[in-house]
Amino acid sequence: MIWNLRQGTVMVVLGLLLMLPMTSLSEEVEKTLVSNADTKPINEAVDGKARVWEQFEKLFGSVTEQLSNHQQMYINNPVAYHEFLSSTVVELWDSSSTTRALLGKAHYSNLSEEQRLTLVDTVDQTLIRYAFEGLESYGDQEFKVDDVVVNEDQGMGWVQVLMESPVLPDINLDILIKRNSADIWRAVDIRVKGVTYVAIKKRKYREILEEQGFSALINNLKNKNTEYFEAVCAASSTAKEQGKPPC
Repeated sequence: MIWNLRQGTVMVVLGLLLMLPMTSLSEEVEKTLVSNADTKPINEAVDGKARVWEQFEKLFGSVTEQLSNHQQMYINNPVAYHEFLSSTVVELWDSSSTTRALLGKAHYSNLSEEQRLTLVDTVDQTLIRYAFEGLESYGDQEFKVDDVVVNEDQGMGWVQVLMESPVLPDINLDILIKRNSADIWRAVDIRVKGVTYVAIKKRKYREILEEQGFSALINNLKNKNTEYFEAVCAASSTAKEQGKPPC
């Protein structure tokens, strides 16, 4: 499946950069975004689009430059790679919205504030793990912003990114974005070939929560993350960095 083959590379860019109250950007939503955007004053609409374009163009330029020039260094030094992800990709990802979409509004509302914070942090670490898993398979792909649509009134939109590869067919990624209370646009989900991250993962999250409970869901995610990062850090050539995330 194309998503599985490219998931790691996609998550390098996003941190798998995920939520609007939907699990995919349907044609109806796309039409609404475009239609509503067209009703805004031209200068205001252009300004909003330009701001989002600049924000994400900077991110993808940084990702392309860093991975193209420092891939092996990051493989050898997981602490450095974690710091890069934390300072770039993670900053533009709204994990709380992604977590709420993965569980569904009803399940998320039933959690205590402490449980929500714990789950959001665990989802953060899971997304970072995806980025690590995709690092070795990175093959000089370049990421470029290809189009942007924003709805300033509703505070949502999408960024279309072109992933150009020297060995694989080019592919477009649709990144769903949402504006937070600080007026910053962040990614909340990503769509590849019509399939979103949330759509793929939500069934498993909800199944574990409903059948085994919150603790089981947290332990399932934490165990996978811990096992993976322990192996990555054990193989690292930078033993002196042990004790810093993710080691």
